[in-house]
Amino acid sequence: MQILGLILALISIGAVAGPVAGVVLVYQNNPVEMIVPSEIEALIDGSFGADEPFELPQYVSSSFDPSTQTLTATFSFANPFEFDLRVNSLSADVECAIHAFNLGHAELVDSVPIDAGDTAMIPVVFKWTQAAEDHFLTAHSGAASIDVELVNLGVDVSGIIIETPGSVSVNVPLPQ
Repeated sequence: MQILGLILALISIGAVAGPVAGVVLVYQNNPVEMIVPSEIEALIDGSFGADEPFELPQYVSSSFDPSTQTLTATFSFANPFEFDLRVNSLSADVECAIHAFNLGHAELVDSVPIDAGDTAMIPVVFKWTQAAEDHFLTAHSGAASIDVELVNLGVDVSGIIIETPGSVSVNVPLPQ
């Protein structure tokens, strides 16, 4: 009985150690890839496995609606992947670039589908606070536009949550 128990214990150890040893041998020249797959390294390098490098959404234009006191900024995003994406949510705090004054919050109203290889327009709505309007009148009196920073930017793309520590600069028109 003891011999049978010893044989079963050795088989159990071999069943675990064998595949682990095989993986270590396969990745002996690049042990980092054993833990961090090459696809993740491509994400970090910015290539994302696409033929062209990944580009962040680009600011296109903005428009102001005086009845709702909202500004809609439109960004274009080119999907470099061979599969469809969906921008489920996007949110950011908006600050005056010159004075670091908090102006309010911006967010995506509806999700935006982006087909593989296509470019989509992403509308982001910004409703500013009364304090922001006072700031426009006092610190930017007579200005036609203002430079703002989108900070604490968070995006949900097809279930992948991306939070950026940096900011995105945008020049937006002021109400006249």
